[in-house]
Amino acid sequence: MAVPLIDPEPQRLAPAPSPADVGVVMAMPMEAGHLIDKLARVRRYAARGLTVVEGELEGRILAVLASGVGAASARRGVEHLLAGHRPQVIVSAGFAGALDPALNRNDLIAPRSLIDGSGEVVEIAAGLVGPVPGIRSVGRLLLVDHVVTSAAEKARLRNEHQADLIDMETFAAAVAARERRVPFLSLRVVSDDARTDLPPEVGRLLNTSGSYRVGAALRALVGRPSSLKDFWSLHAHALEAADRLADGLQVFLRGLT
Repeated sequence: MAVPLIDPEPQRLAPAPSPADVGVVMAMPMEAGHLIDKLARVRRYAARGLTVVEGELEGRILAVLASGVGAASARRGVEHLLAGHRPQVIVSAGFAGALDPALNRNDLIAPRSLIDGSGEVVEIAAGLVGPVPGIRSVGRLLLVDHVVTSAAEKARLRNEHQADLIDMETFAAAVAARERRVPFLSLRVVSDDARTDLPPEVGRLLNTSGSYRVGAALRALVGRPSSLKDFWSLHAHALEAADRLADGLQVFLRGLT
């Protein structure tokens, strides 16, 4: 009599991610690191070259993704979170450059409107977050396609677009969320004020993944040895801004309705 074959133990698959309460999209791992450190019950999901860190904070499930620098990366990050983690709200968070001279480094801003270089405007819905101590819910954020290093260019952009802040991701993230009819918010920490010129090499140091180009850094050091001091100062300021952003996001989440 034939003996039926017994299949070995079936392969165990990782459980599918639970629907997240909030999806947080940032450009660089440096921006996301302090927030991830605050999460409890952390689990990681890697797919398509992106890693989502999911965890719990303030009684909510967060899915956090460092998508890479620029508009295309931000859109891809939002689409990735919505497809895999189904958050009820998308938050674009990270660093921003100030155009308004009244804004200072480490100020936390929740912009009320977004604009791109062509003049298209996206309004951020009011009412999703109540008043939050320490966070200014005002201003217009302009999408740019490069790192703006000079105070003169910042002044020109402010005059042309009547904007208060700049970054390279928020507008694209908002459009991607709007297309899927998912509520959208943004929280930005001012990493550089409108009055200060950044070292000219800064724009060449970051690649699209948000990591440093080692070759560009070495060439900058050879060409201008004093740039080492500038880079260390910028790095220290970035770590400080990331810490401030993480604390702000935690308070921000408490205000979510």
